[in-house]
Amino acid sequence: MLDWKSFFLAYLRSRSRVFAYIFSLGFLVLLFQFLFASLGTYFLYFFLLSSFLTFLFLAWDIFAEAQVYRQEVLYAERDPKSPLECALAEKLEERESELYQKKSEAQSKLTDLLDYYTLWVHQIKTPIAASRLLVAEVSDREAKQQLEQEIFKIDSYTNLVLQYLRLESFHDDLVFEKVQVEDLVKEVVRKYALFFIQKGLTLNLHDLDKIIVTDKKWLLVVIEQILSNSLKYTKEGGLEIYMEGQELCIKDTGIGIKNSDVLRVFERGFSGYNGRLTQQSSGLGLYLSKKISEELGHQIRIESEVGIGTTVRIKFSNRNLMIE
Repeated sequence: MLDWKSFFLAYLRSRSRVFAYIFSLGFLVLLFQFLFASLGTYFLYFFLLSSFLTFLFLAWDIFAEAQVYRQEVLYAERDPKSPLECALAEKLEERESELYQKKSEAQSKLTDLLDYYTLWVHQIKTPIAASRLLVAEVSDREAKQQLEQEIFKIDSYTNLVLQYLRLESFHDDLVFEKVQVEDLVKEVVRKYALFFIQKGLTLNLHDLDKIIVTDKKWLLVVIEQILSNSLKYTKEGGLEIYMEGQELCIKDTGIGIKNSDVLRVFERGFSGYNGRLTQQSSGLGLYLSKKISEELGHQIRIESEVGIGTTVRIKFSNRNLMIE
């Protein structure tokens, strides 16, 4: 939308000398009329004709400049009229060309980097799968469980990197559909069953019989990151997962989060006191969860008390979304 106030102010500034000349001329004409009143009617006619022609000229000039202003604002097009404007236009074009080239080079480097890490993630999957096969042959039960846990963590961290990279093309990979919340939760819980067993943690699932509209694959990523965090910082007690109205609640009896950290846990790279204490936080999991939730139209927030536990709430939107 054009800002006509700015246009008229700029116009008045650009034509300041012309207006000064017109006002000066008008003042001289009035002075002449006062001093030589005997010239009478002929002078008055000449004055009115001059004023009318001046008004027509100003109207035409304003209209012409308005068209130029419109072209410049809407399409960034303006033809230089003076040697100075020509020189500035050339400098501007050179600068824009340099910036475009730098932007293209930066985009190319970013694409190469994303391609490299994506390839790396897919390649690392092969030794992870081979490690699982080797661990299956270990006879010592306790050692086997520990190795399985460590391999699972490596695989989870690798998936986290891949999901982070895919955020660049998030909207190209969205499929909204009706899904059952209970099915999503149970799918993630089964994946982490080994940790519940080894840590001796309880699990209470209830009131999950709810259908929502979301992207199943990406919401699974969010739930998995939250569940992984809960298990990481919960040594005793257990987890409770339930629906409360339009919110999916994941509640644990872990060590909790300091008040000073609660507002920052969704920042990229922020690990907080707990992360520094355990040296197990990448600072990406909750950032990724927040980013995905916002893109899906969901809201995510955390309630926590040190020594009591943490509750993460994912609120699902009631708005109509396109379903495939």
